[in-house]
Amino acid sequence: MANVDNSEKIRDRAYFLWEKAGRPCGREHEFWAQAAQEIEGDVEAEREAQRESRIVAR
Repeated sequence: MANVDNSEKIRDRAYFLWEKAGRPCGREHEFWAQAAQEIEGDVEAEREAQRESRIVAR
């Protein structure tokens, strides 16, 4: 499966998290990491579901 560039999704999610937290200074990396984990986790969960749904006939 090809690598997908999720940077825009991560940026949007990180911004949302940052705003929700009251726009604290100096914690940008924390919100980016949380967003990346959420987005990449969703992608990995989707890949795993696709792998599990494949039926291999022999």
